[in-house]
Amino acid sequence: MWIVGISFVSIALYSIYDIGVNPLTLYFERDDIGNLLGRMWPPTIEEFGPIWNSVLDTFFMAFVGTTIAVIVAVPLGFLAASNIVKFAPLRWVARGIIVFTRAIPDLVFALIFVRVYSIGVLPGVLAIGLHAVGMLGKLFADSIEQIQRAPREGVVATGASRSQELAAGVLPQIIPSFIAAALYRLDINFRSATLLGLVGAGGIGLQIRAYQGALRYPELLGVTLLIIVLIVVVEVVSTNVRSTILGHNRTSVSFLQKLKGGPSAADFRVDTGPRHVDITTASLTPPWTKERVTMYSFGLVSIVMLYLSFSLTDMSVLDLLTGLPEIPQVLWKLVPRSMDWWQSMFFDDLVETVLMGFAASFLALVVAIPTGFLAARNVAPARWIYATARVFILGVRALPDLVVAVIFVAALGLGPKPGVLALAIGLYGFATKLFADSIEEVSNGPRDGVLATGSTRLQESFSGVLPQVMPSIVSNSLYLLDVSIRSSTVLGIVGGGGIGFALLQGAKLLKWEMLGGLLIIIFLIVYSIELLAGWVRKRII
Repeated sequence: MWIVGISFVSIALYSIYDIGVNPLTLYFERDDIGNLLGRMWPPTIEEFGPIWNSVLDTFFMAFVGTTIAVIVAVPLGFLAASNIVKFAPLRWVARGIIVFTRAIPDLVFALIFVRVYSIGVLPGVLAIGLHAVGMLGKLFADSIEQIQRAPREGVVATGASRSQELAAGVLPQIIPSFIAAALYRLDINFRSATLLGLVGAGGIGLQIRAYQGALRYPELLGVTLLIIVLIVVVEVVSTNVRSTILGHNRTSVSFLQKLKGGPSAADFRVDTGPRHVDITTASLTPPWTKERVTMYSFGLVSIVMLYLSFSLTDMSVLDLLTGLPEIPQVLWKLVPRSMDWWQSMFFDDLVETVLMGFAASFLALVVAIPTGFLAARNVAPARWIYATARVFILGVRALPDLVVAVIFVAALGLGPKPGVLALAIGLYGFATKLFADSIEEVSNGPRDGVLATGSTRLQESFSGVLPQVMPSIVSNSLYLLDVSIRSSTVLGIVGGGGIGFALLQGAKLLKWEMLGGLLIIIFLIVYSIELLAGWVRKRII
């Protein structure tokens, strides 16, 4: 464990030195960035109608992609769960598919599908759906493995079949977490969909690419601000719905009890009298709780949104089905028959991509860990500090990574430095939310014990909170490295360094074997990090 930790820090520090980036780079380059922002101000949006139609296409693209991902990830999640499937080779195949779809960035999938369906929304839908299978399949499998055994055993005891056991003993336990994971992925997919147009996958990204190429910076900033506002709205709505479904918004004390000063002793008195229930008249229908109403409303809204996705855009089920037979042919072209595609510069590009991932992860973690304590409701020094930190994190997370990279590349020039800075900013918002959520779930017992010794709030955080969240911080940091390397593979598309430029050229020039060979190497790198992260998690949890 010490070797892993020292190696991570050492490689990260070397990466920062080799790339030439440090936390003060933004300060040292403030003049160039300020000049660019001056050229972008004031933000403008010309022809709001077409822009708004592109935004709607982007949202519907994300929604349909998420729907496809859920449909594919549910059976994969069941096949990958060890408490459902006992045949190990079948589980390994399912896990392999999940890891593969997660390892390849959605932008790379979009490059491939554009060659099948040409420029439009459909390549973006399939790219989002296929890439999202990786995350949702993993979350679904983990949720299934954590279900309680008692309901399943009760259903089996009635003589139910295997399918009835799954439908009545497993499915009701996992539906809330499935819907919550799907909503969270919709939030992520909407961010991703805004950028897929950079490679011709439709949506607002086409406008971003046009403004970037024409150096129309005020319009670029205007569209970016509009995207940020919409991302914040989508995240706020999905977060509230997700919290309601999971029961996080449930209160134990009613509003009238709060007015009276809290619950009284009568509220907790045990009813010891006889209770008779007439089973012939008792209702077996579950009560319409707030969570159940929200779940059914979510299902109804999803059906309506799915209909609007195809009726208000140029997406067509017929076109989708027509192009499906061509996808295996394209994937077969990606399989390298020899090493003739390999060029010596690819090794340097791959190394640069990995170094970018380490540097961006380290820079993000240095700031994200202390910010996570400020953004945790239970340990923040004051309520206003907690609220300010959460709003700030939400704003940072709403920034599209590639748009930030475009701005930094325009201000600082081509190379890995602007890519690392853009990636670190995006990872910071993502990591801070993970850390803050983990801190809010700590037990109060150790904290109370530390406070009882007369310690300060700072000492309590170090002695009562940090040891509890350290396993989560370590595992999430390794997951952050996984995400960072995957993301750094596409920054070269906008001049941010790494292997992204070679991937883009391979897709544009139809060099299928070169594109497939690079994707296989990226998959092996990401899969190796995931195996290492799994080993570390088992050691610390």
